Amino acid sequence: MAKDEDDVASLGNKRLYQVVAQRIARLIEAHADDPDWRLPSERELAEELKVSRPSIREAVIALEMRGIVEVRGRAGIVILPQNNPQISFDAINTDIGPGPFELLQARMAVESGAAAIAAQRATSYDIMRLEDSIRRMQEQADSPELNEKNDREFHMTVANMTGNAIIVSIVEALWAQRDASRMWKKIHEQIHAENIRPLWIGDHHAVVAAMKMRNPDAAYKAMSRHINNVSEELFQADERGRFSGV
Repeated sequence: MAKDEDDVASLGNKRLYQVVAQRIARLIEAHADDPDWRLPSERELAEELKVSRPSIREAVIALEMRGIVEVRGRAGIVILPQNNPQISFDAINTDIGPGPFELLQARMAVESGAAAIAAQRATSYDIMRLEDSIRRMQEQADSPELNEKNDREFHMTVANMTGNAIIVSIVEALWAQRDASRMWKKIHEQIHAENIRPLWIGDHHAVVAAMKMRNPDAAYKAMSRHINNVSEELFQADERGRFSGV
């Protein structure tokens, strides 16, 4: 997390997107009497609040889910009329779970390190299990549920290869939070899996290649690259689906 985001996060014991959402809500409230005022774009908000665009995106999703704003294609972020002129900050502060980019950031930190450890301990049986997961991803590409299952199995296999029960439990917890996250489900609706699945399968092959070489540095980089690709595609797909007017 950047220093500016550390400064924002230190304002309270809340998730970063909650703090950012509250600041955006205060901007809306401060300009409530100006009919000509429009909410700045995500890029402008990121610059003004000194946080990343993914953090702004999570905050906007949180405000959408509370009926404060709505993203309307090329019109951008539209402020919805409120029955009560005062925005309920208690509602904004209600925890609706981790944001999708927050989850991916945590996964990158944990799973990249796990891949590096796993590469040093990999057995032929482990490699076979990883390759079987990829093969099933390819064969069952038309079934989102099975594909999710195979993807999770791949990542859990890497975690188990570390031989570290704490790492396994952390990875399990991160995936469980992802599955339970309403924000993840909302933003993931924009993903067109058939378009990006070949990239992600290629990423998994790169992780396995590093495991075969027993190269921890290559495994770390391959896993980091994969999770970063997921994060980038999630952001870009949401951009195309919600901000392009299509």
